[in-house]
Amino acid sequence: MADQLPMTAIMQQLMLQTLQKTAIALPFAQDIFLLETHIAGLHYYDIKNLSTPLQLADALLLRREPDNVHDELAIIVLTVTAHKLGYLPKFRNPVLARLMDAGKSLVAEVAQLKTHDNTASSYAPKSTDPTAIVDVRLRISLRE
Repeated sequence: MADQLPMTAIMQQLMLQTLQKTAIALPFAQDIFLLETHIAGLHYYDIKNLSTPLQLADALLLRREPDNVHDELAIIVLTVTAHKLGYLPKFRNPVLARLMDAGKSLVAEVAQLKTHDNTASSYAPKSTDPTAIVDVRLRISLRE
């Protein structure tokens, strides 16, 4: 990624010279961090049966669910294999839902896995196990 940044600066300079100092927006050089939040309703969905356990920095999918009867701005959180994990909290999704509705691409990744004994990297399949996941935090970013 670092070798892409100088190219972006060079491109901006060329565009400014070519277009008589009129700036044109370029695509983001990197994703823009928006927020970190937990997954609401995680305990309702069976994450013990994932084909591979969640790990830190795993990519997750965000999908709008406008027909949700509880929240018209609902955003569902899924694994890349389409296993439902829960939702973004209702108080977090108004701006994010409007960005998604406007065609903007949001990306999410696992930022933290919290267990009963506060270990973070993996979890056991039994919910009575002290290392079972009780909370997953997401890092959500805007991608151009």
